[in-house]
Amino acid sequence: MSSRFIKFVYKFIVMETVLINVEKKSDIAFLISLAKKLGMSAKALTHSEVEDWKLAQKIEAGMKTSTVSRREVMKALGK
Repeated sequence: MSSRFIKFVYKFIVMETVLINVEKKSDIAFLISLAKKLGMSAKALTHSEVEDWKLAQKIEAGMKTSTVSRREVMKALGK
């Protein structure tokens, strides 16, 4: 199996999102096909899109706190 992970987003009609890590591209095709058969939408995400999403989550969480240290910001950014 490939050690590379491909991120997969599975959106429900109520606009909830599930991220599923898969190792094989054939698994992505299967899950997208299944989602369509169930009347749902699905989209494979690139590595860059996943990183952007993670950063947005960290920013959103940070907006709810009064202060965040530089160290915590750099740790969240993986620096």
